[in-house]
Amino acid sequence: MSNKDDQDWLDLLAGQSISNADPKIMRDAQIFRAALLANADKNDAEIPYPDLWENISKKIPPPIQVSPAVPFWKKIFQKIKELITSLISPPQMVWAIPAVSFVLVVSIIMYVIWPQNLIDTTYQTIYANKTDEMVDKLRDFKFRWEGDGDNVFAFAPTEQPSQATKAFGAGLLMGREALLGKNEIALPILLLPSSTFDTWLKTQWADNFELGRWTVLLWIASQSHRDLPPTFWDEQRKIFSQLKAAFVARSETRSEAKKVLFQLENKIKPHLEKLPTKDSPRVYKELAFNLKKMMYFLGPKPESKL
Repeated sequence: MSNKDDQDWLDLLAGQSISNADPKIMRDAQIFRAALLANADKNDAEIPYPDLWENISKKIPPPIQVSPAVPFWKKIFQKIKELITSLISPPQMVWAIPAVSFVLVVSIIMYVIWPQNLIDTTYQTIYANKTDEMVDKLRDFKFRWEGDGDNVFAFAPTEQPSQATKAFGAGLLMGREALLGKNEIALPILLLPSSTFDTWLKTQWADNFELGRWTVLLWIASQSHRDLPPTFWDEQRKIFSQLKAAFVARSETRSEAKKVLFQLENKIKPHLEKLPTKDSPRVYKELAFNLKKMMYFLGPKPESKL
């Protein structure tokens, strides 16, 4: 890792925007930061695996002076930042953090906050419970850039789509086609990443791509929920928390991340936290409606076609 990469990682962890940072470093730093910030307002009693976090705090050099009112998680974040900074002195690298404490920190974040395959696992659940009705709905559904003429949400025309918008649209399309059982999916030019990358997952917009995949997944699940196990909705709330954490980390510097957070917090969360339910079928319908609006609001528009 170069000196620039070292500094980029630290700056990204501190919340700065680095336009030319390595995408992998950018994603790693965002996940690391998001995992801490997403839980910064929790009380000690709400901390997952408190014994492991206690071990982390013991591995970190002398604690900085903080007010007793500062939450435990914020103290940990401050200590980790201080530890990382203290270990960066040329020609040392960021990864010179003592092996035991670094592995423990990363393991906690990746296991508790960001299990990588949860969306894929959920796709398998939907696919295993797929019905003819679901297939018909997926085949009939047209994303806005594909020429859905209803224009029911009446958003104004926009300029060429941003990279975040393209990534979200690519996730939507890949998700729909995967649920229809298609193994080979060719993205239209409108939704391709730059020529530097062969997949959105290698870019800094990987979270937008994953959000797209999850959105279409949740949309079809909300309309065909009768055969899904109750644990399905617990998994969706976990995915919601993971995605929210990723966009919280980016919201300080990116306006598009703020738009995503608004949709997640105000349009999706109020319904998702009530599921499953037998007494209020309307909740499923409202969730499906809001998910469709989110697809329109965050995805490419017809006016953006190349």
